[in-house]
Amino acid sequence: MALDGIFLRHLKRELEEKLIGGRVDKIHQPNREELVIAFRTRESAYKVLLSARANSARVHFTSVALENPKQPPMLCMLLRKKLQGAKLLEIRQPELERLLHFDFDAVNELGDHVVLTLTMEIMGRYSNVILTDENGKIVDALKRVDAEMSSQRLVLPGVAYQLPPPQEKLCLLNASNSEVVAAVKALPGDAALSKALLSVLQGVSPIVCREIEHRVGRGKDLAVRQMDEEQYFRLGYFCQKLKDTVERVDGSPYLAVNRQKKPLDFSFLEIQQYGT
Repeated sequence: MALDGIFLRHLKRELEEKLIGGRVDKIHQPNREELVIAFRTRESAYKVLLSARANSARVHFTSVALENPKQPPMLCMLLRKKLQGAKLLEIRQPELERLLHFDFDAVNELGDHVVLTLTMEIMGRYSNVILTDENGKIVDALKRVDAEMSSQRLVLPGVAYQLPPPQEKLCLLNASNSEVVAAVKALPGDAALSKALLSVLQGVSPIVCREIEHRVGRGKDLAVRQMDEEQYFRLGYFCQKLKDTVERVDGSPYLAVNRQKKPLDFSFLEIQQYGT
């Protein structure tokens, strides 16, 4: 199961509706890979979990009470110093990348208002939570990355923050369904349609790509080179429906479970590929 960029866009909308204008009340770090930030707004109080766990990286509201260490970790104390009482101004997501920027209006040591950004990066084992200052320099991170760990992107205090290397894929926010179909047709080899979609589309997980293949093929597996014009027409139709969902952010959370009620997958659209 994977939290993809489109699902994250829906989560962003949910967080924005409740948190924009709210202030940071408390910050806890129950373990080395997770943070819990408590917000207080005029209407209510909310807790947000930011998890950089490799197999379950995510960000969302939570009501679960996690046990905190007696002595807060250094990063937790730093975040309390920098963000306690800060006002959330905006939540940003670059296209459909799996990351969110939380921009805060904070007060520095001199009493001046500055904009600090807490970035949640959801990238499997490379997931991270990074605090940057008003100049775009990294203040600190949940996981520091030095030159021995990566030659492409350093995550260290004082280093300018850089977005993860971009993937050369089409984004449904600015690509048409015909462009997606053309990109699929242009792929070399004889890949399955789901694999082809995964390679050309930004922000979609394997479950979404398999779901599109399932609907285009009416339940049958499809290889790109064996598709006929009617199936390519259906592909364009379902890509347009997906694009509409992305633009309007009007999907609904959907969880598929087996007969033993064990979760199989989740998405922002109805999952039909497992049958009933």
